Amino acid sequence: MLPLEFVRQHPELLREGLRKRRDTRSLDELFRLIDQRNAAIASRDRLYALLKTHKEQVRILPIVGRAEQNKNIKQITQDIRQLDLSIDNLETRIQFILLTIPNLPHKSVPEGDGEADDVVLRYWGEPPAFHFEPQPHWILGERLGMIDVPGGTRIAGSRFVTLKGMGARLERTLISFMLDTHTNEHGYTEILPPFLVKRPVLQGAGQLPKFEEQVYHCQEDDLFLNPTAEVPLVGLHSDSILATEMLPLRYVAWSSAFRREAGSASRHNRGLLRLHQFNKVELFQIVAAQDSYQTLEVMLGHAEAILRALELPYRVIECCTANLPFAATKSYDLEVWMPGQQNYVEIASISNCEAYQARRANIKVRTAQNHIEYPHTLNGSGLAVGRTMAALLELYQQADGSVVVPKVLRPYLGTSLLNSPR
Repeated sequence: MLPLEFVRQHPELLREGLRKRRDTRSLDELFRLIDQRNAAIASRDRLYALLKTHKEQVRILPIVGRAEQNKNIKQITQDIRQLDLSIDNLETRIQFILLTIPNLPHKSVPEGDGEADDVVLRYWGEPPAFHFEPQPHWILGERLGMIDVPGGTRIAGSRFVTLKGMGARLERTLISFMLDTHTNEHGYTEILPPFLVKRPVLQGAGQLPKFEEQVYHCQEDDLFLNPTAEVPLVGLHSDSILATEMLPLRYVAWSSAFRREAGSASRHNRGLLRLHQFNKVELFQIVAAQDSYQTLEVMLGHAEAILRALELPYRVIECCTANLPFAATKSYDLEVWMPGQQNYVEIASISNCEAYQARRANIKVRTAQNHIEYPHTLNGSGLAVGRTMAALLELYQQADGSVVVPKVLRPYLGTSLLNSPR
């Protein structure tokens, strides 16, 4: 969340940041409420000063002369209480509006209107040349007995799938491989968080109130299914003060993610590409403010390492201002080549949120000089598991319909080839 003092002191920076994001909202109501709040606080301060004067006068007056002053003191006290209620109401309304305002882009982020203005930074690997017509993963997965779309639909409705046999095993293998790589090679601590989170935790991560229509809500308990493991990882240290020597905190978590995808019109909506429930391995760090942009590049490299180990060709995208995630100041996307789509498809997003989430979640750091500051938080996919499986099926497919298993996964799966079930 953006601090109120920043909003008050730098309204034009706020407006410019929103313009770069192509956010056309009016801020008139916010600044009107801030002006009313400031006026009410000024009035209350004047009344406190007046109240102090009356109380001092009462002490020096004879008892018979105190009645009028006591009457004035009572009235002033009532007026102060009314102003307190008004200020509380105004601050609640201001706070709600601030919670709906996205983070502002870093100055290095390219300005743009959408996907066409994202910047391709680099490519890795060559898309393979096939001497046959490559099939999309949902056809391959069905033929191999790995992906059961009708079964998922019968159980839970559209955009759910059931993984069977080697499909379930490959999903589990990818999760283990990603977690092992990030813990053993990249220095992350593995976390297995709850799949349900409280409303303040979602709000702290920046998911509420903006994305409330996209999350699954258990109304009786006011609990929500995780839309991403980033959310409970933010919540892990909410309302706490960390010692500076604890930083950086590096967490990696696997969880199932749940998203309603209400109103989604993505072209990537078949097979494993856009589901209501999917597995994801999430990278998350809490770092000192001065280290966050260096950490962003390091985390990008950690996500890339998984794609390189699996030998999946990909490209790195720098998101333009209009495509930044809500809480992010700067973000990279990794897109893997999928021959069945004849296109690059997003498989990871890595973002720096600076102090935006820390303020919302009330995560603070006590420095060596005993100052209290907000740290920076970063998150990234390391990777989206279903999309990784989809890429493997499409890129490693053979003319006979079988799929070669990448070398790094063979010790986990105990096989080098996925064949149709007998």
